[in-house]
Amino acid sequence: MARDVERASLYTAPINLWVEDEVTRAYLDTVWGSPLVRFLIGGGNEGVQAIVNDAEKAGYSNVFAVIDRDFRRTNKPDWLDPAKRPRRFVLPVHEIENYLLDSRSLAACRLNNLNRAADEIEAMMVTEAERLRWWAACRDVVAEMRRRFREGFLGDPSRAVMTQDTAQAHICGSPWFRRLPREIAGTTEADIHQLLDEAHRKAERALADGSWRTEFAGKEILRDVGSRICDRNKIPGYRPTASQFDEDLAKEVGAWQRDNQKVPEDLMELLAALRQRIARPPAGP
Repeated sequence: MARDVERASLYTAPINLWVEDEVTRAYLDTVWGSPLVRFLIGGGNEGVQAIVNDAEKAGYSNVFAVIDRDFRRTNKPDWLDPAKRPRRFVLPVHEIENYLLDSRSLAACRLNNLNRAADEIEAMMVTEAERLRWWAACRDVVAEMRRRFREGFLGDPSRAVMTQDTAQAHICGSPWFRRLPREIAGTTEADIHQLLDEAHRKAERALADGSWRTEFAGKEILRDVGSRICDRNKIPGYRPTASQFDEDLAKEVGAWQRDNQKVPEDLMELLAALRQRIARPPAGP
């Protein structure tokens, strides 16, 4: 009963949107400016998904989530499909910060007190992306290792498991356990070497065709550029933490994109999909 009351008091907006962190909230709230949306912070991908699962089971049809793609697949083709109507929106970029890798808005923002020009900022971002090639390749391979050894991992046993034999059968009879020896046997130093080579070639291609802007970790590149366009000691009374600076930069970039009709098309489609999910949306953006 207490949990039901808590949910009822929480999900009062037409659209209740769980996001992974404050930067996502700050940015989306700025670019959308929609009174329909209430943002809730879930603390990472797994936390957000668990909360939305709980709301879905409890019958709340106005609760949704936005999730960084990271190393999974986006579901963007499903967003506006009335037959699929997802509740969890996986971004088509690596993470929300990729949308902030916008040299024009970074150059125009108030926090660029070192007066870096847009072309300078673009060059900084490209240089940082080039520096991160092997780091990006290593992250790709670590993600592959995680997939090999965690995908389809064991669920909790049912109450029918009452003996050692049934407990062992639950573990050893699972598809995950049966697949494990094959995955271990195939994961050798030579295999890792090959995977790293392939991932590095992929990173090189992304640098060559410009897709690094969506495929690389946007957070790392943005933080590097943010530290090189802003001297925080020159802003009276402004001594933000690293996370607060990230939020402020997200708001600045989002405001410029909104005011100049440069909001990424992905995000306008996302808002349209959310509005599509509510039966009778009130007037407003």
